[in-house]
Amino acid sequence: MDQTTRIFISYRREDSAGYAGRIYDRLVTEFGFDQVFFDIDAIPPGDDFVEVLSERVESCDVLLAVIGKSWLTVADSAGRARIQNPEDFVTVEIGTALRRKIRVIPVLVGGGRMPISSELPEALVGFARRQAHELPDKGFIGALEKLFPVLRKPMSAGVAQAPASLQAGTKKVNPKDGLTYIWTPPGSFMMGCSPGDEQCTDREKPAHRVEISKGFWMGETLVTQAAYERVMGSNPSGFTGPQRPVEQVSWEDAFAYARAVGMRLPTEAEWEYAARAGSTTARYGELDEVAWYEKNSQMQTHDVKLKRPNAWGLYDTLGNVWEWTADWFDEKAYASGDTRDPQGPPNGKYRLVRGGSWGSLSRNARASGRSGYVPTDRDDSMGFRCVGELS
Repeated sequence: MDQTTRIFISYRREDSAGYAGRIYDRLVTEFGFDQVFFDIDAIPPGDDFVEVLSERVESCDVLLAVIGKSWLTVADSAGRARIQNPEDFVTVEIGTALRRKIRVIPVLVGGGRMPISSELPEALVGFARRQAHELPDKGFIGALEKLFPVLRKPMSAGVAQAPASLQAGTKKVNPKDGLTYIWTPPGSFMMGCSPGDEQCTDREKPAHRVEISKGFWMGETLVTQAAYERVMGSNPSGFTGPQRPVEQVSWEDAFAYARAVGMRLPTEAEWEYAARAGSTTARYGELDEVAWYEKNSQMQTHDVKLKRPNAWGLYDTLGNVWEWTADWFDEKAYASGDTRDPQGPPNGKYRLVRGGSWGSLSRNARASGRSGYVPTDRDDSMGFRCVGELS
């Protein structure tokens, strides 16, 4: 494989969507947004979906086949196993990879097992001979990272690798949305309840040291309504104004925007690391100086960049609108002991939000405050900012 290595993630939504999303988030952090294919974009009406899928797989060098407990048994409306249908998405994806001699790595999750050749259609018999890699629920990310020597190759010319000397707070504009992004260097920090913070809840404990092994670019501001409309062609916000943060966006909306601009949503750990910017206190300044919240907001959003930024130049990390992150919400997530680039639980009911909003009490506008919302929820207190790599 050459220097343009790309990774395709094949999975069944009914079987392993949560696991596949977690794999995608970690791979994008390591290899870059442009190198990992997770979901095929909407296939235009009239296009041959088998041809579209085949072309996308053929453009990659590695296919990860994510296998959960029901991978083999998921059935169509007639009760037939989908894997036996030559037009099944997964069958097309793996079959194309095998036929084109693309490396195929079965990835076992959630109790999944490798199929035997007699359980597979003729086109996939060779898949049964592939060496599998298991990702246990405990130690999931560490097990995934053991694949990196196989997957890791020099980044393609389209993905920038920041020099080691790049300083925290360095700025760069993303031409896709016109927003400024701030360089956040790798490092470690104490995540969770700040020393002496009496407003902490159990969901913020225990405080624990976390390592962020790779630097990333993070939005200097929340995504503004002007940027969102430029990229997505609409503005769903209730409090309108081009430089106000976009709100009334679901997690899915935020995820779609991030993909459209070549970025992603931050993990919870990345968000807190950047929001603290070296601070060990609950807030990086006096509350009224740094955040819009229920006592000073007039119960509405405000233009970004009106409050004081943190030490790395990020605005509104506290208040104005809650910020969606990539992680699922779990009140007891910190008990897992995942301390290097944690990705959160593999699935859940709620997505995790951070920072508080214009309507929040002061106790929610703290660096360690955390809550969860249904991913489909749209609310005038919900927004987001993006992170990722910039060329």
